[in-house]
Amino acid sequence: MAWTTASDVIDAWIGDDAPTDSNKVGIWIDKAEREVRVQVSDISTRIAADSTGDLLANTMDVVIAMVQRVFRNPEGVRQVSEGTGPFTGSKTYGGNHPGALYLTDEELAKISPAGTNSGAFTVDTIPVTSPFSPYYDGSWG
Repeated sequence: MAWTTASDVIDAWIGDDAPTDSNKVGIWIDKAEREVRVQVSDISTRIAADSTGDLLANTMDVVIAMVQRVFRNPEGVRQVSEGTGPFTGSKTYGGNHPGALYLTDEELAKISPAGTNSGAFTVDTIPVTSPFSPYYDGSWG
């Protein structure tokens, strides 16, 4: 089941360099949607059950962003520098995976079930025997 079309990606494009090959955009949409289904295994069921349509819209937004990242930097370059005479310019692409097909933590949170924590967590490094621990009961002397 496809959620996003090539025209969704192209119509949402900002700038003059929008892709023109709808078939190629469609191939990357298929890849992005497969990745979404891998990362959020119940997404199809939840989209079908969502009466507001918000989850489908959010999922489409995520897929569009994923595909646009690939098309904006297909070579996966981190930084480009150019110079002519005394003038130089450079462009640095953000993200940990420039030009790659991936979901950001924010995108994943946008389409994950409420209450799931797929992000970082903390580990309490203060031993329970320490008076500074919230679990210290005074029995350790």
